[in-house]
Amino acid sequence: MIRLVAAVLALCAPASASAHSFWLEPETHEAEPGAAIEIAFKVGDAGDVEDWGLYWERVAAFQLYSPTSTHDQQSALRMSAAGEAGSARIITREPGYHVVAFASNPSLSELEAGRFNDYLEHEGLRAIQADRDARAASGEVGTELYARRAKALLKIGAGGPDGALTKAIGQTLEIVPLANPFTLPEGAPLGLRLLWRGAPLAGASLAVARLDQTGQAEIVMTDANGEASVKLGEGRRFLVSSVWGVPAPKDTRADYFTIFASLTFAR
Repeated sequence: MIRLVAAVLALCAPASASAHSFWLEPETHEAEPGAAIEIAFKVGDAGDVEDWGLYWERVAAFQLYSPTSTHDQQSALRMSAAGEAGSARIITREPGYHVVAFASNPSLSELEAGRFNDYLEHEGLRAIQADRDARAASGEVGTELYARRAKALLKIGAGGPDGALTKAIGQTLEIVPLANPFTLPEGAPLGLRLLWRGAPLAGASLAVARLDQTGQAEIVMTDANGEASVKLGEGRRFLVSSVWGVPAPKDTRADYFTIFASLTFAR
């Protein structure tokens, strides 16, 4: 997988967020009811961002969580074509705070032993690392099924109920803000909770970067409750990303299953 190789090669790069990051990037996070919001699908890091190839075989789900209901949005997707990036066009008439959520189907990756071990160390994938150590398999090729989960937060109209903004929506690996970023007081830290299969994930890393300028991401670790706190500092648009993987002993296609998760918002 090119992105995983890039993540390993980025070990010496100044930016902490490596090129595996995937996110939804709305043209604006705030709009009036009934207005169309264009959403781009991006992959990379602060210094090397590309459009992600959006194809039907990659799409598992694309939904809009409104304050009072959930809407399937796959009809809003426009697939990548020659010379054109894939995107989505969201329209909601309900005021309040909304969550746009995307899930990809799993893809297969294979890396030779050294690169795979470096990748595990760089990303902090300790469950996979521990399994390879226990099986004396650190010298073997690493295979994994990987998938992506992404959320983008929207404010429609004057705001209103937080809705799903501060609640879990059931993603396999999910980043949940503990407060509404749109109403967060200037200078106040933002609490985040990381969930793996619905349970708090301790000892995992969260990378927090500003999308409106290049620079080094801040890396924080989750505590026993799966929580971490970050100071957003200057900037308007933010990306939070994480990755976690586990052994997949019952799957004949790969040894491990990995999820890359992200959250984008503005304030």
